Amino acid sequence: MLAFLRSHPKAVDRGLTALVGLSTVITADDPEGFEWWLASLVALASLLIRHRNPTITFAAGGSVSLLHLAMGNDLKPVDVVALIGLFSVAAWGPRRRSFALLAAGLLVAGAWSFYASEANVREPAPVPPRLIIIDPLAPPKTDADDPQVQDWGGFPGIGLSLAVAWLAGLNTRQRRIRLSVLEQRAADLERERDTQAALAVAAERGRISRELHDVVAHALSVVVLQAQGAQAELERRPERTREALDAIVGTGRTALGEIRRLLGALGQDEPEWEPQPGAERLPRLAADIRSAGTPVEFLVEGEPRPLPSTVDLAAYRIVQEALTNVLKHAGPAASVTIVMRYGPETLEIEVTDDGIAAEEPSGSGHGLEGMRERVNVLGGTFDAGPRPERGFAVRATLPS
Repeated sequence: MLAFLRSHPKAVDRGLTALVGLSTVITADDPEGFEWWLASLVALASLLIRHRNPTITFAAGGSVSLLHLAMGNDLKPVDVVALIGLFSVAAWGPRRRSFALLAAGLLVAGAWSFYASEANVREPAPVPPRLIIIDPLAPPKTDADDPQVQDWGGFPGIGLSLAVAWLAGLNTRQRRIRLSVLEQRAADLERERDTQAALAVAAERGRISRELHDVVAHALSVVVLQAQGAQAELERRPERTREALDAIVGTGRTALGEIRRLLGALGQDEPEWEPQPGAERLPRLAADIRSAGTPVEFLVEGEPRPLPSTVDLAAYRIVQEALTNVLKHAGPAASVTIVMRYGPETLEIEVTDDGIAAEEPSGSGHGLEGMRERVNVLGGTFDAGPRPERGFAVRATLPS
């Protein structure tokens, strides 16, 4: 209902005009006079522009009410137009203007009450002596021989009516402002929620992209090396060729399983349940690289313990990416040492090789930068670069 009233102000003004006009017709004495009805029509017409220009409504209603009083008539429902106009100015017009109109209305009401009281106490024409009881609270009475000016209860009644109308309009203004602020806040919260959801989706897609890069790059590197080894041993040692081909099949199946799981997270495939890789799978990863022809030494210092899932996955991916870089950039004669140090509150990972100390090629996009981002997200430290003597080193410290 309130929404309809706010969205259809013209219909509200027409309905209010019809209601005041009908009440005026019902309560009007017959006859009131042509001038009285003409002034009343002007006041009713001003209600039709109440929302567009409430100041005109107040001015017209106040003038008509003052004219009705000057004509010696009692106030009727049509004279409430002045109060409706003042309410509308306070509710929708400038606050200073509404206060100025209230002050002007009180000033006019005070002047009129003073004039009416002076006119009503003037000495009437000589009449036979009679006992007159004066009640100061009663409105002045009128008879045919002693007409009096109507004062509508005096200044207190007029002033109180104007003040109540103004305060009601001011309260409506405050409620509208509060409602507008709440609606704006709700809209902002909804936009913020949508933005956060979009950012979360983008971050998840970025994470999955890095996962895919790690899986595919590592698997392809191992497959290429195994295929090269199988090709070299095909004529001389066929049994080594079979081992290499078995390693290629195992690596491919593992990579396909992880890719299927990651694509399932994007809703593009039905994921098969499989635990995330962690530190417990690093010996197997080292064995795969060793079988590809690169010597790998895997060392554990400290007491191994269960790690948080995020740290566990990050440790595996960091070692996997470091080994992939060794296969791609360190040269065929390189050897690798992997050290896992379990501290009281940290896990230190160190992957070093003695191959060609070459930086990661520019434009690869996901290698060292991806490892650094994983570590930073977990609040750890990361360092990577050529070793002073020979080879390359990757070091990461993760809180655990």
